[in-house]
Amino acid sequence: MRIKNLMDHPDYLHATTELLFNEWSHLPSWAGLQQIRTRLIERNATDSRQFTLVALDAQNTVAAAGSLICYELKDVPARIYWLGEVITRSTHRGQGIGSGLIKRISELAAQQDITELWLYTPDKQSLYKNLGWVEQEQRVVAGELVTVMVRKLTCQ
Repeated sequence: MRIKNLMDHPDYLHATTELLFNEWSHLPSWAGLQQIRTRLIERNATDSRQFTLVALDAQNTVAAAGSLICYELKDVPARIYWLGEVITRSTHRGQGIGSGLIKRISELAAQQDITELWLYTPDKQSLYKNLGWVEQEQRVVAGELVTVMVRKLTCQ
């Protein structure tokens, strides 16, 4: 598995957009391909601390994606940086690709002197706990019950 920054490899934008759409199009924020594409382009602008990483398999197919996002949930201003839109293609699950991607995003965030990352998940709490995340609260996001979690980072 190779991990690439989407900003440096825009040729993977279409595949990443489709991966997100195919998994979550039933939710409002992922209901349209153009909406997702625009969000990815804006997130990966060169003047932003935000970014999207993609994991490529041996055939250079996007196997997984994940992002560092500012204010994914905006109601608590102190929660600035979020791990979000983490997805592994169904054919590649169970191989540690998503975990590797999450670790790399956390490393890059720490290199930017980000001291904590937040996330929310409806069903992957045990995965994130195993990677050092701590549950903070349960709430409803886009009609779905999710767990909000945090991970403290050691800046490098």
